[in-house]
Amino acid sequence: MVFSQRIRRGSGEGAVLTVAHGKRRFVPKTGMYAVDVSTCSTFARGGDPIRSRTVQVGRDIYSQGDWTDVPQGKKWVHREDTDALRWTRHLIEPLNPEFLRLISPGAKRISTRDRYDGVRTTRYDGSVQVDHLSSYWAGHLYGTGAWTGGRIRWKLWLGPDDLPRRFQAEIITEPYGPEEKADAVRMNVLYKGWRAPVRIQIPPENQVAEAE
Repeated sequence: MVFSQRIRRGSGEGAVLTVAHGKRRFVPKTGMYAVDVSTCSTFARGGDPIRSRTVQVGRDIYSQGDWTDVPQGKKWVHREDTDALRWTRHLIEPLNPEFLRLISPGAKRISTRDRYDGVRTTRYDGSVQVDHLSSYWAGHLYGTGAWTGGRIRWKLWLGPDDLPRRFQAEIITEPYGPEEKADAVRMNVLYKGWRAPVRIQIPPENQVAEAE
């Protein structure tokens, strides 16, 4: 499956817009297993955009981009993240079975004639309160814990095969810190190419350096 997404965080001069596109492989019981994603972040206050590309297969993560320190003669940096698969189970993402189980009880079916990826879709809306909100390179996370929680307002468009075609979410954190600041993240994701085979390859070994 291939996807494209836009994520906007913050407001005013502090706003950041991240546009991403790529492809993902997933298995029904555990969710995302592999991803190849390219991102570009721009800042309302100005400055150069930040670009990156990340390939993850299981626990192995390969990165390149403006913020990645790649040794001369190499194109990628590799690291192993033993928590990578655990993080994917907490993604705010309709490809994540755990997230679907979280939001399903409060889902409301909405009659629309929206079409995405060439098929008619059914939309579901809902809102859920969570104890913990944070972010990871692969996306935004929910969970439990004594940190900063908040509310996720979401909309999900499913095709006749019950696979996602579009997902929108507004993630609002509870006020925190001495300034009682509340963050807002808005995302819009499109999915297509469900029937086409997806192959995600790790970079050639001679182009990869190990992270220090």
